[in-house]
Amino acid sequence: MKLATLLYIRNENGDYLLLERVKNPNKGLLSPPGGKLDAHLAESPIECAVREASEECGIVSANTDWRLLGIMTEKEFPHIGDIMVFLFEFKKKVNEVPPDFHEGKFRFIPESEIMTSNIPETDKMFIWSSILKEKTGEVFFLNMDCTNYPEIILR
Repeated sequence: MKLATLLYIRNENGDYLLLERVKNPNKGLLSPPGGKLDAHLAESPIECAVREASEECGIVSANTDWRLLGIMTEKEFPHIGDIMVFLFEFKKKVNEVPPDFHEGKFRFIPESEIMTSNIPETDKMFIWSSILKEKTGEVFFLNMDCTNYPEIILR
């Protein structure tokens, strides 16, 4: 099973920083920044969030700048296989759009436009619905079977 992070970064207006991806997974669609843990280095999920924020967005942060929003497992996700993803929220606001890089182009999307943006439909149904309603501070958990993607079964 692969391990990864997704980073939910907002600006002062509450808009989300998303990446229009130029390669799979989600090629041509908008996704939060993030990436795979360096398991061979025993990297923790929070250390991965700090590293990915720096590598992809140029954001210098510390472990304490991040809050765990949720944990998601996906069985047989296309182009990846089995994966567990740790979803983190950056506690600080970022107002500058990071420069384009080899994985795509960043832009801020208003919260009110998330569900009508070019985001994978399954992400809207499961991940974003959890992110947008998550206001309690409690960590949420999603366990999905993607064997027959795009049909997803919550387990």
